[in-house]
Amino acid sequence: MDRVGGGGGHRPRRATLLIVLVAMVLGACGPAVGRVGAPRTTSASSPTTSSTTTSSTTTTTVVVEPPVTPVQWTPCAALECGTVAVPLDYTQPQLGTIQIALAMHRATDPATRIGSLVIDPGGPGGSGVNDLPAELGVLTSSLLARFDIVEFDPRGVQRSSPVLCSSGTSSTTGSTPGPLPDPVPSTTGAQLALLANDAEYAGQCESMSGKLLPFVGTVDAARDIDRIRQALGDAQLTYFGHSYGTLLGATYAEMFPTHVRAMVLDGAIDPAMTTQQMVDEQSVGFESVLNDFFAWCTSSGCPWRPSGGASAGALLALIAQSRSQALPAGAGRSAGPGAVYYAVLSALYARNYWPNLSRALAQAAAGDGTGVLSMADSYVTGGSTNAVDAETSIDCLDHPVARGSSGLPALAAQAAVNAPFFGPLLAWGEAACAVWPVPATRTPQATTAVGSPPILVVGATRDPATPYVWAQRLAAELQHGELVTWQGENHVAYYYSGCVRALDQAYFVAGTLPAPGTVCSD
Repeated sequence: MDRVGGGGGHRPRRATLLIVLVAMVLGACGPAVGRVGAPRTTSASSPTTSSTTTSSTTTTTVVVEPPVTPVQWTPCAALECGTVAVPLDYTQPQLGTIQIALAMHRATDPATRIGSLVIDPGGPGGSGVNDLPAELGVLTSSLLARFDIVEFDPRGVQRSSPVLCSSGTSSTTGSTPGPLPDPVPSTTGAQLALLANDAEYAGQCESMSGKLLPFVGTVDAARDIDRIRQALGDAQLTYFGHSYGTLLGATYAEMFPTHVRAMVLDGAIDPAMTTQQMVDEQSVGFESVLNDFFAWCTSSGCPWRPSGGASAGALLALIAQSRSQALPAGAGRSAGPGAVYYAVLSALYARNYWPNLSRALAQAAAGDGTGVLSMADSYVTGGSTNAVDAETSIDCLDHPVARGSSGLPALAAQAAVNAPFFGPLLAWGEAACAVWPVPATRTPQATTAVGSPPILVVGATRDPATPYVWAQRLAAELQHGELVTWQGENHVAYYYSGCVRALDQAYFVAGTLPAPGTVCSD
């Protein structure tokens, strides 16, 4: 999550900052469709029934979904691409279907092929089709040999009936993004401006994509995955979820536990969290890693050398400076507080981004906003051509918030106690969904996936975006959850740990589970 839109003739919207901000490895609101708390347990292609009882009669309605047909693959660059038809509204499938776009890399050893490995790289709002080439560079040779690797654009994203909130975006039209709104408004006027911006943005989304908005949440996307499984010809699903993809995977496992063959959830989100709990815990996670960045910067002699040393206070002073006078950034653009916040946010997902951040902050301190604006642009528009619109639409369906904005200043002040830099940022991010035109469709509650096989849950002890405690809780909630711990300070352990990759490979290929309490320290 957490990307910001701009250009295309509408006012740019700041990040919602509700949940995981994925994987930018980089890197979170209708008729209520099926909720996690009361899932159907039939397969996506099976007829389902519901009963309505009155004082004298009982009416039974049969909901028949369209049949699932095999994917028709066609070449697309070095991959193969296809689509799967899914109902727009699973409660009223007669209203029509939308197409979910897929890309596939075939197993390199067809004689030992096990099936398909379906991957969601995170988001929400990220394109799996775009991500697949990068994913192929990380997966082990054994997984590439034994599985067709499949990724997809979830409903509402890029190639799969995209949510659109303007006539164009910087990623599709080449227009220059506008200045980011101040994401932590410090005056009443700034607060009103930010809230007005969110309300205007929500109205644009409703005007352009109102028929789609109620149906792009994770609950519906999980149903789509079961149709994808069938269209791929797999009796059961083998699934790998990163970051937001763990929420999608856990939702699928709760709804279709017996359809799971194997599942790894890395950079895990606890589906039972309230939105406020998520904001509080994530802000502390980012704050902790930010403090590690300050210590690194001081000890390594990084180019950002504020008076008194690198600290949250120094960074907030730099943001206040950019708030009073935006920093010139070339090509007629400037960098205000939003650009500085998102540049910092983007760099904390992995330690190898820290040198870039230190150089950008040094430039900003010298009056040049080019570096921080470049990092912010990459962060808030990455992942898909409609990243901002899709992630906002999905987040607001997935994470219920209080309607209205009157309580936000108090929430921001409360969050600042334990996380003075990130607490207010994430708390104010709730405003976007507080004015969203459709209500949430996912109910936060524990995921047990009763009847599923063992599910591997992987957590990094210093993951800022998905704190380790989330992985611990999810593994404990699942009936057959197996926790793997990586002692590291990056987001999504698989990208950085050979130990984790080896454990995942043994599990995906042969069902071999790691020993209880396994810890990887590479």
